Amino acid sequence: MSAALAWGGVLLAGALWGGGALVAQFLIDGGIAPQSLSLARFALGLPLLWYLHWHAQRQPSFAGAGTRWCNLARRERWQVVGTGAAMALNVSFWFAGIAHLGAALPTVISICCAPVIVALVSVLRGYEPFGVRLLGGLVLALTGVGLLVMPAEGWNGSSLPGGHIAGLAWSFGSALCYAMVVLGNARMPVRLGAVTASAWGMSVAALCMLAIAWPAGITWPAGTAQWLGVSYTGVVTTSVAYLAFAWGARRLSPTAAVVGTLIEPLVAALLAALLLAEPMAPRQWAGAALLALAMVLLVRQTGAAKPGG
Repeated sequence: MSAALAWGGVLLAGALWGGGALVAQFLIDGGIAPQSLSLARFALGLPLLWYLHWHAQRQPSFAGAGTRWCNLARRERWQVVGTGAAMALNVSFWFAGIAHLGAALPTVISICCAPVIVALVSVLRGYEPFGVRLLGGLVLALTGVGLLVMPAEGWNGSSLPGGHIAGLAWSFGSALCYAMVVLGNARMPVRLGAVTASAWGMSVAALCMLAIAWPAGITWPAGTAQWLGVSYTGVVTTSVAYLAFAWGARRLSPTAAVVGTLIEPLVAALLAALLLAEPMAPRQWAGAALLALAMVLLVRQTGAAKPGG
């Protein structure tokens, strides 16, 4: 049951991120700069996380001084700060890749390369054993996501715009930062609760995005619909989703956690079919089936959940 709840957390995060992608596209098309939207997401998500943190402090079961910032070891502080900075850089690098290559190729690079990086680091660091199920689940997941996000005309390298080398570099940087976020949450100290770690990490992410967005000028939502959309992305697809992921990731192997969030493009494709009259192609349904099979393999690989904080 504990493992099932942990999988539920990372799948919920992936589903919320997939739905949030459509809202973000609506806001960007409405004139909000991507960096400004990222800043708004982190900033508007902070009040809920800090409220939950302060509420937890008043509970009898709260660990007290052991989880306060001043009592953390230097390594633990750097882990929280590094995870938060990676959250901001992941988004920034992804947007930079899109500026050079368009949305499709940077997205598939970021989504598909992150599990490979996480699996490699996890095996080398001894976080999880290497086995047939791990390898098979990873291959199936990457293939499934590739089929889900592949455009109808396929990946045509000759059609890439100028500056595609820089775009590829930014995209791979986004994948690396996403892998750092996964590993940072999966290896977060047990005594540091998910709510507290998420509040601190997202505060760092908001400060990083402020430094990135400020020089270019911050754009603000115009009208009620945009303000509602920005609030939704901040509270639901950032605060709630990230908290669910942080809670589940520390109870699963790092590879299982990152593969669980690959449900994001599936949810985005399903919602686009239902809400925007963009039906899924047969290859996308095949990709969804492969992704589901990969998750089944990794559930068996994970076995019992890790003891968490």
